[in-house]
Amino acid sequence: SSATLPSMIKCIEENNGVDKRISRFILPIGATVNMDGAAIFQCMAAVFIAQLNNVDLNPGQIFTILVTATASSVGAAGVPAGGVLTIAIILEAIGLPTNDLSLILAVDW
Repeated sequence: SSATLPSMIKCIEENNGVDKRISRFILPIGATVNMDGAAIFQCMAAVFIAQLNNVDLNPGQIFTILVTATASSVGAAGVPAGGVLTIAIILEAIGLPTNDLSLILAVDW
């Protein structure tokens, strides 16, 4: 997470003896790209809303969910509840209503 990045850099440099140039270049990239939990959450939320509306997802829509969730989780900021807003993008991309997003927001908050 972005909140723990400074202490992670300090621990890597002091405890493991990693060069400053390497740790300060690699760790921020890893903290941004390694947001697999956000991608899984976005996929599951989109499938939940589809099932809530009795919509059968076709393979094209499932592929769109996967690609959009992966791209948005890498590009999203590492802040709490940052993935909820990107679910709206996914829902619009596959043609689902965004008014059910309030259910996800209430649970995630």
